Amino acid sequence: MKNNILLLGSSGFLGTNFIQLFKPSIEETLFTPSRSELNLENISELNNYLKENEINTIINCAAFVGGISFGYRYQADLLYKNTLMTNNIYNSSIVNKVNKIINPISNCAYPENIVTYKEEDFWNGKPHDSVFYYALAKRHIIALSSAFKTQHNLSSVNVILSNMYGPNDHFEESRSHALGALIKKIYYAHINNEPSVLIWGTGKPIREWLFVEDGASSLIRSVNLETDLPFFNIGINKGISVIDLAKLIAKYINYSGEFKLDLSKPDGVPEKTVDGSLGAEILNWSPEVDLNRGIKKTVDWYIKKNG
Repeated sequence: MKNNILLLGSSGFLGTNFIQLFKPSIEETLFTPSRSELNLENISELNNYLKENEINTIINCAAFVGGISFGYRYQADLLYKNTLMTNNIYNSSIVNKVNKIINPISNCAYPENIVTYKEEDFWNGKPHDSVFYYALAKRHIIALSSAFKTQHNLSSVNVILSNMYGPNDHFEESRSHALGALIKKIYYAHINNEPSVLIWGTGKPIREWLFVEDGASSLIRSVNLETDLPFFNIGINKGISVIDLAKLIAKYINYSGEFKLDLSKPDGVPEKTVDGSLGAEILNWSPEVDLNRGIKKTVDWYIKKNG
């Protein structure tokens, strides 16, 4: 049977990398509508698209998302827009007999009090205030997928990913995660001979980073995966502090200035790393690009694009 796969969010960070890596088999067709071609907030439009193209599998990379400052500024939009899109996707999938939905889930959905993220701790506390409403929207996906499996036998694969970085990311401070914003800041400090770069917060928070190609690979490996597990992690349980990350980026940009701390800005969660042992077992695969190689590839891409 032909597997018609719909990639939502195809022009976004994760979606563009998925397209570059995905090699459809002879029995697969990948559909990649733009936002202007398919508005996920319009359920009639979505119903028509699924019906006309006989979609079997949905890869849901669509999201309204940004960095810490974005999360504080657009709390209502983050919750409303993301849950609306999810509700429409699941309801339309039932109407149009979609077989499977694959959802990448941000690890910010984990409780704020957890240091090492393990699947069994997912519901044991609330998300951090800096990402609270976006995290609730991601938890909503997991809850909805469980309910639709029970009531309608609709299969979902929910893949929880570490903070991603890499080519085609957002690099402006208001939309990006710390790594993307740091690359932009340090690069322009370098070319403008600025003596210092301002770092948000204390520089102490520890984060784990996942190269976007590895994130895309985990979704590709989930296309033909059969599992009744509600979700699983992709990660290596290894983090780096913001200040050490800045120094690593500076190394590949060849920036020799100093870093100053803006203590008026929030840190977010003090530390988070991701235990990916269950995901590695399920997919028979683990992330392959280490941080040094991934940052070098990202910096080289950014310089080529902006140099």
